[in-house]
Amino acid sequence: METPHLRPRQEYIDRYDRITVERCRFVENATTAQSLEKYFKPETDKEALENAAITFTKLHLWFVAGEMYSKKYDTIAGWMKADEELDKFYERTEAPKGICCLMCGRDMFVTLKHLQTNLDADPQVLFMYDCTLNHLPRRMFFNNGKEWIPEKPRCTKCNTVVDQVSEDTEKMWKTTSTCPSCGNVEVSEIERTLFKEEHDPDYDNDRARFCDEKEGEGYVEWMRTAKEIGEILDKTKEKEENKELYDAVANIRRLKIIQVEELLAPVLEKKDFVRLQFKDPEITRDVVVPFTTHDIQDGREDRASCHDLQKLIKKTLEDTNWRLMSDGVTYRLGMLEGRLKAYEKEEDLIKLVSKK
Repeated sequence: METPHLRPRQEYIDRYDRITVERCRFVENATTAQSLEKYFKPETDKEALENAAITFTKLHLWFVAGEMYSKKYDTIAGWMKADEELDKFYERTEAPKGICCLMCGRDMFVTLKHLQTNLDADPQVLFMYDCTLNHLPRRMFFNNGKEWIPEKPRCTKCNTVVDQVSEDTEKMWKTTSTCPSCGNVEVSEIERTLFKEEHDPDYDNDRARFCDEKEGEGYVEWMRTAKEIGEILDKTKEKEENKELYDAVANIRRLKIIQVEELLAPVLEKKDFVRLQFKDPEITRDVVVPFTTHDIQDGREDRASCHDLQKLIKKTLEDTNWRLMSDGVTYRLGMLEGRLKAYEKEEDLIKLVSKK
């Protein structure tokens, strides 16, 4: 069974810190006095340029290290989640059945299970099968049932399948390819040292400088404060540009439910709409209050009754934070029903005023 992709959390922290160190090292070496000359007057002395380079580099480093820290734990959580999903996929993926030996026809059994990942494609699991009688060739199938047949190396001159001999030494891997047709010989050498991680004597010191948690938290707090200040300044500017609108919002009468009932009842009674009653409010994001009233005016038909009531309510509540809802009122046997909606948040009140 393969080693799980999900590793101890510290390994992910180490991986992220190494990326941070490499980026910060690049920044630290990117700006020099010479690179800043074109931004200064020709007579600027070398010492001034060097001081400018040092100041710019410190500021740039602070931002780069801070941004890396601000994304650190979300990124690590994403890496761990992705590896955990790969492990789950590997565990639940079953090998294709009915794979037979090409020599004897017997069912073959799985001797290797390997997870293949590619940035440009979905992960796949590759299974290797062996014959119970050790016949060759072995066979390999992906979890979708497609057989994997490795391409044989070919001669670069005549495209004939070549013979290969591999040789491993302490310093390198060497492969010699010989073409049986044209005699072309090609040698490929890979140094083992390319795959060995060299000791970095400055890494621990640089990691302490660039991955400091206290510095990172300071940057995050600074950015949070700067964002809040920016939002306040934007809001202040927006209010100044729309002063009349905000003045109108300030003049809106913000009424409680009982105050709305006390305001409407006498106004409605003067127009023969009596016994105004509010039902239990519907409270979600908004506050909506259903109501009923009765029309006692003789001869007023249902359409006229609805029209008069709606007009009367809209006019009475015009300078308040309450409105008759768009579904209007309904009429039945002299009783009218409707719903009132309260506007509480500033952004809702702005929209309310803007409609006038």
